[in-house]
Amino acid sequence: MKYEGQIRASPVDWASLALVIVGALVWGLVGLGMFVEANWNVVNVLLGSVPTVEALVYLLVGLAGLYELYFAYQLYGARSAEMSAKEKTA
Repeated sequence: MKYEGQIRASPVDWASLALVIVGALVWGLVGLGMFVEANWNVVNVLLGSVPTVEALVYLLVGLAGLYELYFAYQLYGARSAEMSAKEKTA
C-alpha cells in the first residue's frame, strides 16, 4: 500500500482481497450446503481428488486473511495520520 495523500492499493492488496472474498463465498456455500445436506464446498468438489492442492488453496486463503488484517491496520494508520494532519492545520 502506498500513501501519497491518497491510499493506493498494490496488486498484492487486490489479490489478497479477491482470495478473501472467494473464501468467504466458499464458506457461505458450505454453510448453506449443511442446511440442505449437500456438499457445496466448491474447493473440495473441484480439487478433492488432489488433497495437497486443496490444502494449499485453504492455506492461501488463510494467509490472505492475515494479510488483510495487516492491510486494514495500514489503512487505519493512514487515515489517522490524515486526520491528525488536518487537525494541526485547522
